[in-house]
Amino acid sequence: MNFKEAEARFQWIESQRAARRMNEQAYRDELNQLRVVDAGGRSWMMQERTGQWHVYDGQQWVPASPPVQPVYPSPSPAPPQQAYPPARQAAPAQAGQGGCAKILVYLAIWFVIWVVIAVAVYIFVGQKEPTVLLGVGAAALLSLVLMGFSLASQWQGQVMEIKTERVRVRRGQDHWGWEDQTFAIIRQPNGRTRKMRAMPDWRVGDQLEKRRGEGQIRKL
Repeated sequence: MNFKEAEARFQWIESQRAARRMNEQAYRDELNQLRVVDAGGRSWMMQERTGQWHVYDGQQWVPASPPVQPVYPSPSPAPPQQAYPPARQAAPAQAGQGGCAKILVYLAIWFVIWVVIAVAVYIFVGQKEPTVLLGVGAAALLSLVLMGFSLASQWQGQVMEIKTERVRVRRGQDHWGWEDQTFAIIRQPNGRTRKMRAMPDWRVGDQLEKRRGEGQIRKL
């Protein structure tokens, strides 16, 4: 398939979607087949809805104009199996830029929170039962480990489903109850899915990214 053939196919796919003869999943699956490889071995795809060409630069899909002459595919290393170029391109992250500063900020916040907790426990309980401070220390260490795992993780994915489930939660030391919680099912480029608590502004189809060294999840 060359660029002209891919563009013609895109127009047909877009017309099928607009006429509601093709659902969103089938639409994206069709777009994923519209790949062209140029003479330099670079992979090209078109963005959903707009039809703008994007080229894979070795790290991400970036907008670009294809070569004037149509070029037919040739074997080349395949980029990650992303369904299509994201509708909104995120600014490329500078490697290491601000990473250490953010981690130090998280550590400072963690330290302040647990110092406040330790002081409060000591004032109200610790003077009579000093061993309770050991429990505070163990809880602080566990929270530090969990925060480290969170900061070290990185992934990208698309929200495929948002659903509300009734889950059992602890409401006290010896009391449990039920509450409704909203979860998002996220499909990653490698085909794996993850389930996590959904943010209020997340919608089906959103592209999400969790960067290493950051605690928040970004919408692309």
